[in-house]
Amino acid sequence: MKKLNKAEGYRKLLKIVVTLLVLIGLLGMMYSDEVKPIAEQRMQYVKSEVKGKLLELKSGEILFQKVEMQSDSFETIQIMYQNFQGQETDVLTLEIENTEGEIIGQWELQLTNEVIDHQTEGIKVLQFNADETIHIKDREVYTLNLELSGFPEDRLYFYGTESLHDKANINGSENEQALAVNVLGGKAGGVRYFFFGIAVLTVFGMGIILVLLLRRESVEKIFVGSALVFGVIYMLVIPPYAVPDEQAHFVTAYNNSSEILGKETVKDGNQAVLQEREILSDPSGHYPTKERYIESMNGLLGKTYNHSGEPVLGGKVLDMPKISYAPQTLGITVARLLHFNGIQLFYMGRMFALITYVVITYWAIKIMPFAKMVLFVTALLPMSMQQAMSYSYDMLVNAIAFFMIAYFFHLIYKKERVENKDILIISVCTAIIAPIKVVYIVIIGLGILIPYQKFGTKVKKWTCAFILGLAGVIPTVITRIVSMADMIGGSQGNSELLGYEVYGGVYFLKHLGELPKIFIETAGEMTSYYVNTMIGKQLGWLEIEIPYLVIAGFLVLLLISAARKRGEKEMINMGSKVWIGILSGLCCILICFVLLISWTEVGEQVIAGVQGRYFLPVVPMIILLFRTKYIVVDEKFDRVIMMSTAILEIATVLSVLHIVLPR
Repeated sequence: MKKLNKAEGYRKLLKIVVTLLVLIGLLGMMYSDEVKPIAEQRMQYVKSEVKGKLLELKSGEILFQKVEMQSDSFETIQIMYQNFQGQETDVLTLEIENTEGEIIGQWELQLTNEVIDHQTEGIKVLQFNADETIHIKDREVYTLNLELSGFPEDRLYFYGTESLHDKANINGSENEQALAVNVLGGKAGGVRYFFFGIAVLTVFGMGIILVLLLRRESVEKIFVGSALVFGVIYMLVIPPYAVPDEQAHFVTAYNNSSEILGKETVKDGNQAVLQEREILSDPSGHYPTKERYIESMNGLLGKTYNHSGEPVLGGKVLDMPKISYAPQTLGITVARLLHFNGIQLFYMGRMFALITYVVITYWAIKIMPFAKMVLFVTALLPMSMQQAMSYSYDMLVNAIAFFMIAYFFHLIYKKERVENKDILIISVCTAIIAPIKVVYIVIIGLGILIPYQKFGTKVKKWTCAFILGLAGVIPTVITRIVSMADMIGGSQGNSELLGYEVYGGVYFLKHLGELPKIFIETAGEMTSYYVNTMIGKQLGWLEIEIPYLVIAGFLVLLLISAARKRGEKEMINMGSKVWIGILSGLCCILICFVLLISWTEVGEQVIAGVQGRYFLPVVPMIILLFRTKYIVVDEKFDRVIMMSTAILEIATVLSVLHIVLPR
């Protein structure tokens, strides 16, 4: 018997080793084919997209362009141009001036044929290379002074851009656009170390998951291992502010922390005061690049850019209940007490968010009486993981929604009697989720399916239902009544923000017949988009495209996760399915209706602003509708689903790196 156990142990170990070797091989190939060549490229700290009219610089004129630097050093300045009309003896002089008027760099470039023929990505550039690295202050504005020396009729036609804040100035006359400028640093060697860190975490994480699977640990424990490992990896490959609206969420959580610590909170029109300048995003901060990876990595290691230490304004604070950002606020507060730098502080808040998500979802999976895999897969979807490790309140909404669904099913199918503590737990969850996103209060409708015998009497059941309703309504009225009234009444707030007139709720009191047409048109045109973005087809600000094969894989796992295991007796009868379907449909309709009256331009027939991630809280309810007694699988099937989920997570992470690193 001992020999058999020993042999089985060796077989399990061999499976782990072989799987990890295959993974290491794949990561090695990616390093050789993609990462290594990228590491030889120069860091691009300021990048301009060519757009708009040309800027004409005549001989003897001086062009001034202010540039906010995004690093603490640089080695090369590139000026993009379309055409040069002059002689090979002409000289273009570049001076870089700091805010004190000191010249920190000066070059003279003779415009020979060899020089003017230099191109980058198909665009002609005039390149000024420093003999050695020039050190500057990060996030400080510097002025580039360009002067063309040659014959009076000589001209240089530069490309314009909208990528820079300040417009160009030629001989005291402000231009319509900025000068297209690139600021480059040294080689991106830090990419190697970043990728190595991700590779180590990936191999380590897969090793943990394999061990948990082979030891036949519970689904919820395997979820914890998977979510923590992949959550940290997502945290690194999706840098600060690359999650939609994360800067607004962050400054709100930071402001809440300042209130706790008794620090200065807001000034100049409700803008949060940040003590750590390096937290601020650059103008393209939502756009992940290799430079942002290296900047984040350096910050985590304690290498932050020099700054004055003076507080800065970080953006407007959102009018949201403070509970929305409680975990992130706690993380920020701890980081500030420990005197972390800005980058470390930012990631501490993210880590607290991830841990909160994992803990709540762990209990959701644990108490779910059956179909635990539905919650497992839903909670590990790429979009779920992106939101889970971010400053978005979606993290808390999703986790609590999963917990509420699981708790209701626990009361419906497993627990013999509903106790006061059960009502208290659900009431607290409702009181948290409703003020953040009131549409998800629909989930408490699952309580209708609890047999009244478990309450004792029908009166007690409906009394409990009334209590749950109050638990959602009271905090919502207290915290959100003004904003909800404005939205329903067609307030001009959103119209002014968006630049067009939105429908508003009052509109449809007069044009009720238009609602069905708009919803039908939206469903026909947008359903596929909603499903894709719900799973995570487009991560970041919807600009990191994950391959369809990966998304299809997650969709298949979702659909089969509801399959009944051999020996499971719990079934959802048709009447219950109809009610669950009604609740799910109602929630989806309410989500779309809110965006219709608050975000959609009058006259549009397709609802604007709806993203698939808004449907994540009710995905488990929708997937459970596919559970049937006719499809029965072996219990080992769960292991296949969990392993497949891990593989797809790795594929997602590598897809993100494949897209972002070459930028």
